Amino acid sequence: MSEQQQPTADTHDMTWVLTRLTQEKDVLHAVLFTTDGLVLAHSEGLHRDVADRVAASSCSLFSLGRGIAEFAQTPAGEAPRKIIIDLPDSCVLVFGAGHNSVLAVSVSAEMTEPEVAVASAATIKTIKGLAPALSARTRARAS
Repeated sequence: MSEQQQPTADTHDMTWVLTRLTQEKDVLHAVLFTTDGLVLAHSEGLHRDVADRVAASSCSLFSLGRGIAEFAQTPAGEAPRKIIIDLPDSCVLVFGAGHNSVLAVSVSAEMTEPEVAVASAATIKTIKGLAPALSARTRARAS
């Protein structure tokens, strides 16, 4: 690796970061993936097949968020910072994590419960502290 290349999630294993997030109260799982749906890492205890489905689904949501930005009078194509999926007795938080990357966190609490705010704050703190390392390089197109 050249001296100028910043370590990124596609070159370094970030499982430890995601597993550490799951130590927060009621946080079940975490998945880091590229904006085109490629899993970069997932927390220990989460099956890879589930991580792949979460990445594909959440990637689509993030794309939709970009598509409807103008509805909120935000420049078209602007990526969402966070998407909340409110489910009975749980929720999923999907964050922009770094350049070309997204982080999904599942929490076993309803959206209005304090545990979700704590999980959200812990995730944001992780992202702010590690954003360059949570990023992914742009993948080359196949010719």
